[in-house]
Amino acid sequence: MAFPKDREWHEFPLDKTLKMPRGPHKRLRFYADANVPEPIVVEFRAAGLSVLSARERGYARRSDQDLCQEARQHDRVLLTMDRDFWDDKKHPLQNSPGIIFLDLPPDQFGKAVDGLARFYFLFAKYYPLDWWDNMKARVSEYGFSIRMRTWEGKVSEEEYRLAESGKLLTRTIR
Repeated sequence: MAFPKDREWHEFPLDKTLKMPRGPHKRLRFYADANVPEPIVVEFRAAGLSVLSARERGYARRSDQDLCQEARQHDRVLLTMDRDFWDDKKHPLQNSPGIIFLDLPPDQFGKAVDGLARFYFLFAKYYPLDWWDNMKARVSEYGFSIRMRTWEGKVSEEEYRLAESGKLLTRTIR
């Protein structure tokens, strides 16, 4: 099989999926921005995931910088529906505590939960908390993108989608 060209979709071999690394890694934990609907927080907790909610802590009106700082202080990845966090000019990747941007309207929390579940079981559960610095994810109903700094200091972005056949497809964005 030839290596695909940039932006060309190809199948991600599910038989070679990521495995949780060995060693003393911390399990992924979340800090939900106040704009994340409560049903999403409830669903995550029902699935056994650790979620700290800014809304429950009384932080409904925090600046973006304060939210990132709170997530970092509590050793969590920020879960948000605020598009500004995906913008590297507003929130540079190198300052990211780890951000998961849910790219769906807040009133579509059923679709949001489905998209987050796919993202978690295909990717996030294999990435321990200590690997999330300098990384962002954009989650939609049927797929997700991962943006991270490589070992060489460059920015890499990959997009993943589920095909109608049930296969996971991927392509390089940059």
